[in-house]
Amino acid sequence: MNSNKVTLTAILSFLILLGAQYTFAQEPEWKKANTAATEARQRGEYALAQTDYAEVIEIQTQTLGADNPQVAISLNNLAATYQDQSMYSQAEESYRQALEILEKDPDQQTSMAKTLNNFAGLYQEEGLDAKAEPLYERASVIWGNLGGNEIASEIITTIGLAGIYHSTNQDSKAEPLYLRALALWNEQGKSEEADAVDAMIHLGEIYRFRSDNGKAAPLYAHLLEIWENAGQLDSPEAIAVQATLGEIYRAEGNYKDAETLLAQSLKATELRLGPNHLEVAERLNNLALLYYCEGKYESADPLYKRALEIRRKNLGPDDPAVMQTMEYYAQLLRQEGRIEDAQKVEALAARSGTAHL
Repeated sequence: MNSNKVTLTAILSFLILLGAQYTFAQEPEWKKANTAATEARQRGEYALAQTDYAEVIEIQTQTLGADNPQVAISLNNLAATYQDQSMYSQAEESYRQALEILEKDPDQQTSMAKTLNNFAGLYQEEGLDAKAEPLYERASVIWGNLGGNEIASEIITTIGLAGIYHSTNQDSKAEPLYLRALALWNEQGKSEEADAVDAMIHLGEIYRFRSDNGKAAPLYAHLLEIWENAGQLDSPEAIAVQATLGEIYRAEGNYKDAETLLAQSLKATELRLGPNHLEVAERLNNLALLYYCEGKYESADPLYKRALEIRRKNLGPDDPAVMQTMEYYAQLLRQEGRIEDAQKVEALAARSGTAHL
């Protein structure tokens, strides 16, 4: 896991705004096209949905007026179908038009915040976080004023904004937002769903970057419980958390629990990636370091040798990671009293370092 920057997980979903109830006179004119558009989009027939939403907008404009909130809602939904098709410029224009209409009516705060969410999600999809950020911030203010009546939509705003802050190293802003999102998921009884798990992973990254193991360790332990209950301990995320929590326990002197986690992460990584992958070398190195700290030198020795062999094979003899592993191995050999062997490894590391320079 990267402690500094992460790619925002694509958790944002389009909120198809339903709008107000139709009057009897209005309903026959455009409800049928609106229903057809929604059903087409649900089937993945985005081009057909696009055509139907355009028809809805034309009828609504003629019968309700161009500034009616229903037109804005249909523009939002049309924008979503454009986004489905990666037609970003068209989606941007439709979202912008929808917001211009909704901003004229103070009673449309909920619809406006949902459209702001979708518009921000569009910019994030395009990698334009600087444009997404102020839209999420506007939506966040609205949710605060509305007093928690739209929890699902508030979560989208909160987690989207937290992701932007985290990816730009503004973790002091990201942390309270992740905590807020987790509290909202908990209110909904959804604290163990995939999106909440992603938020906990990113929150753990923040704590690890600060070396705040007191907060990181229980969070990672909770994540492992979730994955174990779901039968997902073999996922890449779970394996990485096992290794990280094992390292935390090692640093704290909790060697027993550290050994269990580091050994499990090594086994799972080998099964997932094969015995000669660089991640396997990293897991071997970490477990060897634990054994070294425990004074179990005979157990550490073969692990360091395997890690060194894998790294040499994948990186070449002059790579800094290879030289670092040789240095660690030489220290181990000295602790074992194998001074001559240690000197040979140190000499080899020195020659590699000279070649690297």
